[in-house]
Amino acid sequence: MATALGAMLLTTMLGTATVAAVEATASPTPMVLQNVPLEDLGTNRLGICDGSFTHVIKNSAGPNNVRNYLNAAQKCGLQVIFTFPETVNYTTGSVFPSRVAYWVDLVKAHPALFGYLSVKEPSWHGISAGEIRSLYSAFRAADPSHPVLALFGDTPNFNQPGNTWGTGMADILVVDWYPVETASGGCSTSGTSYVATGPRNLANIKTIVARKTPGTPTWLMAQTHKNLAPSCHKKQRPTEALLRRQVRDGFTYLGATGMAFHTWMNTNYAMDERRDPTMVSWMKSIAAEVHGGTFN
Repeated sequence: MATALGAMLLTTMLGTATVAAVEATASPTPMVLQNVPLEDLGTNRLGICDGSFTHVIKNSAGPNNVRNYLNAAQKCGLQVIFTFPETVNYTTGSVFPSRVAYWVDLVKAHPALFGYLSVKEPSWHGISAGEIRSLYSAFRAADPSHPVLALFGDTPNFNQPGNTWGTGMADILVVDWYPVETASGGCSTSGTSYVATGPRNLANIKTIVARKTPGTPTWLMAQTHKNLAPSCHKKQRPTEALLRRQVRDGFTYLGATGMAFHTWMNTNYAMDERRDPTMVSWMKSIAAEVHGGTFN
């Protein structure tokens, strides 16, 4: 159901900053899918409507689509975080705050709406802090009752020039982090490794958020995919142990209060969750343990 911003922030803050706390207290920690098609919600593909997952991030695809998607998500037991492609041009790095209200008005009264994702990985697309703030202001003006999220990448350079974080940008910060790689541009035959600098970067983000925007919930987006091109690509599909390590490090070092999994469907990848039932089963197991207070 739709939640007022204050109640939402209270709920998300029930997610814990340490693994020990997760073990001690069962919590409604958000477990988030990304880019699930309407068809897959309707058919409950791979059992995603079984209660393991709580939210889904989805690009809008027209006025009729957003209404149909919200209805399907409601039946599936998921709350929707919408992104509106018409409000950001990632090719040119341009934002269009004046277009926000139209899309918000289409969805803001639906009980399955959780909130809005205003921008994705702004540093890679030349979107400035001022532009992010302008989008945030437009979303809050159009709908004061639902939270605005922003997805930041380039974790080693978080809060550096071109990737600045600060007040007036989002109510929830989502950090994407894809640490499962191979060496030599992905052509190594020595196996898959885990980027060792990740926990340090996550801890740095936690410190910066606490200093600049204290109390802002932070979610981690964990890697589940394998990239397709070039033929040797460093981004690799994690094992169950590596997936669990990402989630554990997110709770421990980032202080994450929510966990997203990247990505359900993307044909530019050699493997995504939709084509990988085993990965989804691991995600479900992790979600059940987190919600049951037994993840460690």
